Amino acid sequence: MNNSILKIKQQIVLMVCCFSFLSSFAQPQILTENAEISVLTCGTANEMYTLFGHTALRVKDNDQNLDVVYNWGMFDFKTPNFLTKFIKGNLLYYLDVDRFDDFLYAYTNDNREVFEQQLNLSYDQKLKVWNEINRQLKSNERFYTYGFIRNNCTTKVVDVINKVIDKPLAVDFPSNNHSYRYILNDGLENHYFEKLGINLLFSYPTNKKSDLIFLPLKFKDGIAFNKSILKSEKKLNTVNEKEEKFSFNSIYTLWIIVIVFALGILNEKARLLYFGFTVIFGLFLLAVSLYTNHAELHFNALTLFYNPLFFVALLLKNKKVLIAAAVLTAIGLIFMGIELITVAVPLVVLHILYILALFLSRAASK
Repeated sequence: MNNSILKIKQQIVLMVCCFSFLSSFAQPQILTENAEISVLTCGTANEMYTLFGHTALRVKDNDQNLDVVYNWGMFDFKTPNFLTKFIKGNLLYYLDVDRFDDFLYAYTNDNREVFEQQLNLSYDQKLKVWNEINRQLKSNERFYTYGFIRNNCTTKVVDVINKVIDKPLAVDFPSNNHSYRYILNDGLENHYFEKLGINLLFSYPTNKKSDLIFLPLKFKDGIAFNKSILKSEKKLNTVNEKEEKFSFNSIYTLWIIVIVFALGILNEKARLLYFGFTVIFGLFLLAVSLYTNHAELHFNALTLFYNPLFFVALLLKNKKVLIAAAVLTAIGLIFMGIELITVAVPLVVLHILYILALFLSRAASK
C-alpha cells in the first residue's frame, strides 16, 4: 500500500516538474554539431551534505541559445521522516535541470569552486547523452534511491558517460586506487568530527578497494586521467580563501576529552559507567546495521569492539566472560582496519585502557 502511494506521489511530482521544465526551457529536440557537453565539479562547503562536493552535467549549444545544467543531486529536506529514510536507504533523490547562469550564481554566492571539463565526444555521442538525460528527466528514472557510494550525483553522471563512450572510464587512477574508506577520508581533513562520525558508522565493506568512481573530486581526476575523453578544462569560479582560524573540530580536541575520561579508569563506578555507555553505543551501531539498506553500514566491526560482555563481566565479576569480551574486541579490532583505527585512535586507546584497568582490578581482587 505504501509503495503504491509513493508511486502515485512520484507520478504527480513528475508531471508537475516536467510541465514546469517544459514551460521554463524551450528544449530543442536535437543538438547541433557545435554543441558542447561538460562535467561540472563543484567544491565543498561546511554543511554536511556538501562536504564531498558536487557533480553536474552542462549542455551548451550556442546555435540554439541553449545552456543548461543537469543535476542528479536534488532532494527535499521537507520529506516526511527525512532522517529515518536517509538512514534506511529509501530516500528519493531526483534529476533536475536549471539554467547554467543560475547554477553558477548559486555556487559563486556560496563561495564554492566550480571547475568545468569539456568532454571530447563525437556528434553521435553527444546526441546519445542528450537523449539519455532527457529520457531520464521525463520518466520514472528521474527519481532514484540514494546510496552513499553506489548511487549518487557523481555515479549517475559517470553512468551516462560510460553508456556512450567506447570503453568505460578507468577507475584505477592514482587518487582513486584506494579503499572506499581511504577515499572518503581524503576529503575530510578539515572536518575531523564529521570524518570520525562517518568512520564509526561505515563498516567493513568500505575497507575494500574501490571499484568505481563515486566522489566529485575523484571524478574530476578520473576525467583528467582518461585523457582521450578530455577536450579542455577551466575554472569557472575561484574560491576566496579565508584566513584559517583555530578550530575545535580537531583530533586534538578528542584527545583532551579522552584524557579526561581516562582519569576514571581506576574507579570502579567510572568503569561501570564507561562500559555501560559502550553497551548503548554498540547496540546503536548494531541496530543501524540491521535497519539500513545501505551495504556500507552492514557488518560494523565496532559492534564487536564495543561488545556488551565487559559490562556483563563487571556485574557478574566473571573472569570467563571478561576473557570472551576481550577476544571479541580483538576480533573487532582486526576487522576495523588501519584507516578506521587511525581516525578513531583516541577512542581505541581509551577503550583498551579501560579494558586493561578491568583486568588489573580483577587480578588485584584475588
